[in-house]
Order: sequence, then C-alpha cells, then structure tokens
Amino acid sequence: MEPQAGRIAFNLALFLLVLISFSLLIVKKDTAEFTVGIIAFCVSLIFLGFVVWDVRRQASASHA
Repeated sequence: MEPQAGRIAFNLALFLLVLISFSLLIVKKDTAEFTVGIIAFCVSLIFLGFVVWDVRRQASASHA
C-alpha cells in the first residue's frame, strides 16, 4: 500500500469510528439504527485493524 493511501485509509477509518461512536450515544438502544450502528462500528474496527496490520507488515518488510 502506498504511504499516502495508507494514511488516507487510516484517517477515514478513524473518522468513521468517531462519527459512529457519537451517533451510538444519541440513538436509542432498541432501534434498528442502533443495530446498524453497531455493525458499522465493527466493520470500521476491522477495516482499521487491516490497515494498521498492512502498513506495519510493509514497514517491517522494507527494513529487513
């Protein structure tokens, strides 16, 4: 992954996590919006984890 693409993906994932977190604080827990928010939060966490893993893997491969 290009360094700029990795930075953009990381910023996008963090931005989504912040927005979803704020929306989860506002919506009621027994609504469909809350369920969709939880799913979106989990998908964003997985995406963030993948981006971090990929950038760290490439950084360690370039130093070896």
